[in-house]
Amino acid sequence: MGLVYAASAWKTASVGKIVGWSDQCGVLCCLLGMAVGLAIPGVWPTKLALWIAGIWVSGVSALLWPVVHAYLAGGRPPVQVAKVQGVFNLIWMTSVTIPMFILPPFLDTGARSVFLVSAGTLLIVLPLALLLPRMTPRAFVDSSGASGSSSHPEWQALLLRSRRWLIVTCLFMSAFPPLLPYAFEASGIAATLETPLTGTWMVVRVLFVAFLWRTTFWQGHRTFLIGAGLAGTLGFGLALGAGFLPGPPLPWMVFGFILFGLGAGASYHAALAYGMVVGDAEVDAGGAFQSLIGLGYAGGPAAGLLGIPVAVLLGTSPGVAAAVLLAGPALILPWLRVSENSADPS
Repeated sequence: MGLVYAASAWKTASVGKIVGWSDQCGVLCCLLGMAVGLAIPGVWPTKLALWIAGIWVSGVSALLWPVVHAYLAGGRPPVQVAKVQGVFNLIWMTSVTIPMFILPPFLDTGARSVFLVSAGTLLIVLPLALLLPRMTPRAFVDSSGASGSSSHPEWQALLLRSRRWLIVTCLFMSAFPPLLPYAFEASGIAATLETPLTGTWMVVRVLFVAFLWRTTFWQGHRTFLIGAGLAGTLGFGLALGAGFLPGPPLPWMVFGFILFGLGAGASYHAALAYGMVVGDAEVDAGGAFQSLIGLGYAGGPAAGLLGIPVAVLLGTSPGVAAAVLLAGPALILPWLRVSENSADPS
């Protein structure tokens, strides 16, 4: 599904041109398509329906978000892009975090209702898309004639660095579901604590993005990205390896989730802000951002699957083997040299 999401997001602008729809029409069609996809498991509760819905909704939602990013960033000066995208990040991150804590009791007995309610909610908000302009606003150009990409040339290298950290962060995020059961088992932590512990990093991510939304100190600084990447990588290792560290595992795991939440929030917020400024608020800029997320989400489960044969070969647990496989991109990709002219704004 991650690969479907990546491919779909990458071609968002092309799909719109081929079909001939306006940006507003694209939003309407995507919302309707997502509602239909989410309703499938609700009316046809089978494993096949879940697969169909997952693939369909992944592809359609990946077409939606790049257009939303362009609507938010278009027509705004570069310094305001990060702020308005910060509001967007707070909204979607909060909407993902809250269900993490309230949905588990309903999944055993009311899973069908969850899908149907989600589909109905999309249909309710669908008319709001009619208030959008027909096309996304053009990128802001200041009095000197400079657009975002030309007024901040140094951000191109920062964009490439932030995108690298974004891929690594998404690799880690998608690896948590298959690997955390091994970590909880090794740590001996009660099953009742698994959901609130796992949600810790999501809460921290929301709080840190709220902080970044109200500040500008991080803009234009490479050291901020390096610190965010180190925090995310260290946090991932601590969360999964808490059971193998000295002392009680619970404090180590909580500390790891906190660090990971900081790193995840920083990498996402920075990569989106730099991407929409350097990309002149184009739909393609949002598409490139979302496609990287899809690639990262595909890599985590892949590492989990590869961890099983590697574990047999090395004589260790699948969780440890998968973590070792994920350590490669984390230790290599973000540290590759970046020249000032090497970033691709698209």
